[in-house]
Amino acid sequence: MSLCHPGDPQVSCGSCCGLFNVKLSVDGYKALLTERTNEFQTTVDLSIRHTIAAFRQSREQKESSLSKNDEMTYNCPYLGYIDKNQKKIGCMIHPIFTGDPKSQNFSFYGASICQAYDCKNKESIHSELIQTAILRNVKDSLEYSHLAADHSLFFAIDSWIQLKGFSISEGYLSFHVEIDTMIQSRKRVLHDKNLTSFEINYANFLKLDELESFFLSFLTKEEWDKLQNASASL
Repeated sequence: MSLCHPGDPQVSCGSCCGLFNVKLSVDGYKALLTERTNEFQTTVDLSIRHTIAAFRQSREQKESSLSKNDEMTYNCPYLGYIDKNQKKIGCMIHPIFTGDPKSQNFSFYGASICQAYDCKNKESIHSELIQTAILRNVKDSLEYSHLAADHSLFFAIDSWIQLKGFSISEGYLSFHVEIDTMIQSRKRVLHDKNLTSFEINYANFLKLDELESFFLSFLTKEEWDKLQNASASL
């Protein structure tokens, strides 16, 4: 289990495959994933290799008119639903499904990049704490993906905890209610941020005023003041 695919049977992350680089509504993302999945299941025979390549060509043509946040970021059409209930999203040509360790070479980035890439939240030594906090606050894979890609949020949470004089692990336990408030408020603005997990965070959040500026971009002043006055509760 990992941040990409936690133990929860309902959610997984697909941000680094470029899903949110396409500008769609929530229903639009779900429709796109469903279309990809259905076409893959009806046209691809994993034992006939050219059908895998043909699927990519077909989807790239069909999705070429979709508006993008960044034209330089690729939107991989092999990202789709990977469970029968169409809840979890992931790579439909991952070796776990194909039995071929190099099957992702059909994708734009290729197997070596797809399998080696870790986003900042996944590579964090606190990734399990991040995962647990996210799972408490999401209802589907889209919400999970938005938050799993948001390393700025969790870097800020880490700094907020440390400025209160706690270790990160202590803080995630002691301030879980406050952290849930941060996450729920952050969810309200994430749809417009089109996160891919590739974003570079230039803020270090070492000072309270810098941290306050970040949190007030999605928290109300009342919510922020309440968080600042919060005491640890075990």
